Amino acid sequence: MSSINFDALDYVAQPVFVLRPDKDGRPVYIFWNRAAENLSGHSRHYVYNKTARDIYPGAFGEGAQRRHEETLHSKQAQSYDIMLSIDDEPIEVRVTLHPILNYDDSMLAIVGTSVVLTSLRASQQLELETYAMIERARDEMERYLAFAAHDLRAPMRQMAGLAEMLQEELPADANEARELASMMEQVSQKAQELITDVLKFSEATNATVKVESFDLRLLARDIFTVLDPAQRHDLGSDGGRITGDRTAVQIILRNLVDNAIKHSEKDRIWLRIQLDDIGDGLDLLVLDNGPGLPEGTLDFLEGKSYEYGQGFGLLGLRRLVQIRQGTIQAVNRPEGGTMFRIHLPNLRYQQALEAG
Repeated sequence: MSSINFDALDYVAQPVFVLRPDKDGRPVYIFWNRAAENLSGHSRHYVYNKTARDIYPGAFGEGAQRRHEETLHSKQAQSYDIMLSIDDEPIEVRVTLHPILNYDDSMLAIVGTSVVLTSLRASQQLELETYAMIERARDEMERYLAFAAHDLRAPMRQMAGLAEMLQEELPADANEARELASMMEQVSQKAQELITDVLKFSEATNATVKVESFDLRLLARDIFTVLDPAQRHDLGSDGGRITGDRTAVQIILRNLVDNAIKHSEKDRIWLRIQLDDIGDGLDLLVLDNGPGLPEGTLDFLEGKSYEYGQGFGLLGLRRLVQIRQGTIQAVNRPEGGTMFRIHLPNLRYQQALEAG
């Protein structure tokens, strides 16, 4: 074994050492690569034919020696964490011991590898702190958007009201002024739509997770009543009692039904809410016969970056679903309209599906 050339291990970036049993059956070092020399401050010539107890006095040497002997006798690989003192600085190291056996199952050698955890953990801590800082900044931005939207909603409504009053008070021949008032009213309406989308985004991203039991058809009926009180549209839903994040399901369905009604060019739209049992959970399907979604919006729902015009509402829905480790997808149906598929991990049947 001692005649083997281990020089190739000097090209390994992490510390590597080789042990073998001496004539007294003690595991002694027979090789120490360059990375191990740099980490420990001991040359390979110094450690050759010595035990861990010989090299490192005190508790560390005793602990390392015990681990070496355990691997020698058990012939089983093991890993353990130790604290080294290098230049009076504590360094945490994870050591892994790999036994190498002869054809007759006798111990030939033990190859040890070391990974310095101190810098790795410092890097991980920095990543966690950076992520937390980004999350705090994003939360603050979302709260600001919500507050700003609430503050803007009232003056936008007042502007629309003033524009309507102007049109009523203007003389019949004041065509240019009437056109300007009409434009002002349209701008106000667009601004109110944007504010509503921002509020939808805020509601979706700040919704808390609460798993409970509910009937999908009853939940959908409440949404249809609010969004279509005159029952102008053909809206329907599957039934079945399910457990899951009811708040998230309600926000998702309300937004998608509202969008379908608002963006449809038809006087009467068709929309269905369905459940799809995929084996490891349930998917919510929302199908409509509207104009479909532009390609950019479909890509956005698949995870691409947000672009202006794709709607704060959809941005909020995507964020809500992602926070819950779910997925949201959309496809334009060949017969016209859109099908949304939403997967929430905690959605489960309590009772069999009822078609409706």
